[in-house]
Amino acid sequence: MRKGVARAAAAAFLLCLWACAPIAQAAPDAECEAGRHRYSVTRSVPATAMEDGETTYLCGACGQQYTEILYATDHLWGKWVTVTQPSCTSPGEKHRTCNRGQVHDEYEELPPLGHKHEASVTTPPGCEEEGVTTYACIRCKDKYTKPVPAVGHEYEEAIEREPSCMEPGLKRFVCAHDAAHSYDEDIPAIGSHSFGEWAVEIPAGEGVEGLEVRACALDDFRETRALEALPVPSEAPFPVMDVILVGANIGFAALLVLLLIPYAVCLRYIKKRRDTVNHRDELRHKVEEYYEFK
Repeated sequence: MRKGVARAAAAAFLLCLWACAPIAQAAPDAECEAGRHRYSVTRSVPATAMEDGETTYLCGACGQQYTEILYATDHLWGKWVTVTQPSCTSPGEKHRTCNRGQVHDEYEELPPLGHKHEASVTTPPGCEEEGVTTYACIRCKDKYTKPVPAVGHEYEEAIEREPSCMEPGLKRFVCAHDAAHSYDEDIPAIGSHSFGEWAVEIPAGEGVEGLEVRACALDDFRETRALEALPVPSEAPFPVMDVILVGANIGFAALLVLLLIPYAVCLRYIKKRRDTVNHRDELRHKVEEYYEFK
């Protein structure tokens, strides 16, 4: 029921279009002898759901006549078949045919596919130079390029020579991307030596200078200085003062011994007396214990 209603509505729509359209809209390309065709409908067969219709037009000025086919309103279309494959930039075309009794064809344009580019780096970038990336379409030979920014320097440092107390050192910087890009930089010297203690290398003698040496703990630098020579003994008169001092020392020692002897005797007496008293007290204690005296 719904299908029949739809077909009737479609037929009515086509009839309205036929009735309202200008007469000259389907005129052939041939020119009219009177200057302009003036067509009128001489025959009209409306299209049905299953059969085509037709409309015949006649020019009243020159007698030119043509017929316009009105296709059936209910087609049974087959599958679309690609006639011309579309390319990246050009459209294609597809076609389908009605499977009803009369052959009706329909064509539609297939839109262009557009490019599908894939990137590949043909020239890698350097530290200071740009690279180039080439993009190529996988369906055609279309290509275009884009610059790749330079990667810049990435320096790594290494000590070539350590600094000493007075001599500068050397530090080298080498780019990790390209060893040809490098530069050097001085490392400041320490500026002073770090000396240890003075050590006698040659002792001084009578009338002969000696030698002291101290070494830097950071390098092989050595510093020396002279030791003053010892005085040379000279012949002198008999040293009277020395004899007096020696005699005084001997007398003081003798006096000290004389004082210590009585002191030692007194100490011995006191110790002996203490021992006698202790012995007596010990005997008394034993007698009391033996006879149970209180």
